[in-house]
Order: sequence, then structure tokens, then C-alpha cells
Amino acid sequence: MKRTFIAIKIPFTKQELGIITDIQDALKKEKIKWVESWNLHITLFFLGDTDDNIIQPLTEKLVKQLKTTKYFNLVLKGLGVFKSIRDPKVIWIGINKSNELQMLKNEIDAIVSEFGFKTDEREFKPHLTLGRVKWVGNKSGLKKLIEENAETDFGEVAIDQVIFYESRLTPQGPVYKSLKQIDLKKN
Repeated sequence: MKRTFIAIKIPFTKQELGIITDIQDALKKEKIKWVESWNLHITLFFLGDTDDNIIQPLTEKLVKQLKTTKYFNLVLKGLGVFKSIRDPKVIWIGINKSNELQMLKNEIDAIVSEFGFKTDEREFKPHLTLGRVKWVGNKSGLKKLIEENAETDFGEVAIDQVIFYESRLTPQGPVYKSLKQIDLKKN
């Protein structure tokens, strides 16, 4: 049994990582578990505990179905929080609406449902988790930072690969291992 998920890894330039570092520095007095830059990703489907016998056939189906999916670009824009400013749980970077991303998500949902995984009924809200909030003492400072960065452009990234990951939970945080990198079709 492995804990798995399907995602898109997001590569950042040094300039974009600099903006993220500035955000982290502005909140350094708060208790936030920041995602390491090499682990930044957009989750397309969290499978959770996955039987070892399913992993190989699921991987093969993903490769077969996604090899004709064309790569595309995503625009990363805006900073926000999940739950609310009064009770923040996650700090995230937004993703501009993308028909290509939605179609990819729908395709992956269809594939994993064939293997008995239940798809989420809620609307897909793609985002890039920067940090998980444990505690914030200065909520007005957080609110100001979110407002100042609500329209910040974090860049455009090429999405040319989907990754099937294993996630191992450790006391230092999750460790992600790529089970399969699936290249999308070049135009």
C-alpha cells in the first residue's frame, strides 16, 4: 500500500522564487510550514492509500491516455488563503482559468474512477500551496500581505508533464517520490 497522488510539478525561475521568499520573510514570525521549492505542485487527484496491485495498471492507463494530451501554459497569479483571513489554513498562489488544465483534470478523473476512486463533487480550484498555517498572531499583517499580492504575477509556466507520485509522511514533512513521469505531447 502506497499513499499516492497525481500532480503537475511547477518549475520557478530565480526571480519568481525571490517573490515567494519575500512572502515567507514577511511572515517569518508566524508558525507556517512552508512547502520546499522543489516540492511545489498542483494536485490533480489525491488517491491516498493505493493498493500496490493497482499502481502498475493505473500507470499504464495514464500513460496511454495522456500521451495525446498537448502541453500547455499556465499563468500563476495572485496570493490567497484557504479557509479565511480570520482562520487561515493554507497560503496559496492562484492559477488563472485554463480550459486545458480543466480538460486534463477531467481526463484524469475519468481514468482513476475506472480503478474505483471516487471523484470529488466540489468544483476543481487549482492552486499552488505555499504553506500550511499552524498559527498566525498578526492577522492584519497577513491580510495586508494578501491584499498587496492579490494581483501579483508569479509568471507563466509550461506544463509538459504529469507526475504520478508516492507521498511518504515523515516528521520533517512529506517526501515525494516520482513513480512515473508522463510527458505530454509537444505541439
